Amino acid sequence: MEWRCEWCGKPHEENDPPCDNCGHGKFEKAVVRQGSAGDANSTVVWVCTDCGREHTKHSPPCSRCNNGTLERQEKTISDEDLTKYPGEGSSGERVARETTTVWTCTQCGREHARHTATCNNCGNADLEETEKRISESETAIPSYLDLVTPQYALALGAVLLIAAVAILGFAGVIDVPFISNGIPDVENVPGSAEETESGIELAEVETAYVDAVNEQREAENVGTLSRGDRLDEVARFNNQQRVKAEISGDGQVDEERVRELVNEECQGPTWRVRNQVPIQQGDTADSLVNKLIVSNELFDDPTFENEEIDTIGVDTHAADGQLYLIAFLCAAS
Repeated sequence: MEWRCEWCGKPHEENDPPCDNCGHGKFEKAVVRQGSAGDANSTVVWVCTDCGREHTKHSPPCSRCNNGTLERQEKTISDEDLTKYPGEGSSGERVARETTTVWTCTQCGREHARHTATCNNCGNADLEETEKRISESETAIPSYLDLVTPQYALALGAVLLIAAVAILGFAGVIDVPFISNGIPDVENVPGSAEETESGIELAEVETAYVDAVNEQREAENVGTLSRGDRLDEVARFNNQQRVKAEISGDGQVDEERVRELVNEECQGPTWRVRNQVPIQQGDTADSLVNKLIVSNELFDDPTFENEEIDTIGVDTHAADGQLYLIAFLCAAS
């Protein structure tokens, strides 16, 4: 004895729920009432409560009007409505042909689910009642791949590309205007950004320079400065462009880009210090700092005592026997 799902009517060889079509957990005996030739056979259909469209499976929404409610009904099918599978196969099996009623415009051929006053396409008032055969493919539930149109795939690809560029920009991997969090690199810069020819670490020089500035500001009672990592990078970009332009004559300082980068970090008064001193035998980090401050008369500038300034960014670069420095002092908050 065959079994069928109580919910969707799918036949099964054994009483072994759940249904592999709809997942329902209860089967019933698949008893088909059939008498002599010409008597009616019974089957289950799912009828849309809105437009009356019959479906072979419980697969809301309705494939015609998109209504979400389908009602389970018993349907009788006479032998006249039974036919062989398409293709005139030799299996001898017969299946019910599913038909529905549509209203067809006699002028443009537009099909309507209901008899409306005029055609929705051309406005013609003459609609003809027509029986239409519906294939199983029209009632099948579309897969996700069926929903992926070329336009959707193109839009999705564009969104993913923009997201990837934004992530790389914020990470500083690439330079993206208005997005990138990184500072452009300057290639082929003469000299060294790490140490002098005699082995003095330039990081020590920069630290000693900041310490000297803060000692003097404390003496003036105007508050010490915090070193800004990103403002250091802006100073490095500006300083390396300057060294490359002056020594190799290749390229120039992009002052407009420097201003943009500084303005991203500084919200108030900004002061740029530029200096260049010779590196001599026996110099130390402290002696180089003294040269930089004295030769530039750093502490004599009125801006140095501005209490609004709270951040400093510094870069030093050694090249061709000279020590180059650029520092930005500004109100970053």
